[in-house]
Amino acid sequence: MLPIGTIGRRDFRPYMTFALIALNVLVFLIQIPVFLSGEAAIKHFFQTYALNSCQIGIEPITLTFRNALFTMFLHGSPMHILFNMIFLWIFAPRVEEYFGAKRFLTFYLIVGFLATIAHVILGGVACPVNEFGKDILVGASGAIAGIMGAFLFLYPGSRIRTAILLFRIPVTVINVPAAVYLLVWVATDVMGLIFPDAGNVAHWAHIGGFVSGLVLLFMATLFVPAPKVDQLEQLER
Repeated sequence: MLPIGTIGRRDFRPYMTFALIALNVLVFLIQIPVFLSGEAAIKHFFQTYALNSCQIGIEPITLTFRNALFTMFLHGSPMHILFNMIFLWIFAPRVEEYFGAKRFLTFYLIVGFLATIAHVILGGVACPVNEFGKDILVGASGAIAGIMGAFLFLYPGSRIRTAILLFRIPVTVINVPAAVYLLVWVATDVMGLIFPDAGNVAHWAHIGGFVSGLVLLFMATLFVPAPKVDQLEQLER
């Protein structure tokens, strides 16, 4: 199920969301020459700039912190960044509307770091590893999962326009309640932990980010109330 929009017209302009998408795309464009340079260049690039779970405690803490930040803006393939940016575009604007641009950026970075911590502590990486990439974490999906958790807390009754895919080909579009969509989404990561496959998905980063977003949003609403449900929006077709 691929989200393609939310029901309801919004006049808010999510400039920080635009900026984050632009930055992710810019970084990926910078990566393209590396991808075209061969496997050795790719390994060197990710080992230098991405978070390596097996180097934590070995490399200087400042370098670990830098790479934990960089890794949130690196992606491993065109499909990786495409799907991440779609999810960011769908779920981030209304969370940014609640926080405001500066606080939203702070929230984004915090949940991204918390997602990384969840992956490092709970991800079960056995060091040293024999296969390149198993110890490397890249992608914005941990931070985006935090935004999705926040969206669930703020707008559980919103409806998500969702493309139903068959072999990655859209076959129909349906409207799904946000609570249903997001809980099914995080459940797939839980299932990925119970029934692991050969993929290289950072399930714990997704779950850690999602839960972090929920918890931080709950804490935020103790100071700034969540927006009231717009009944007219729910009736819009």
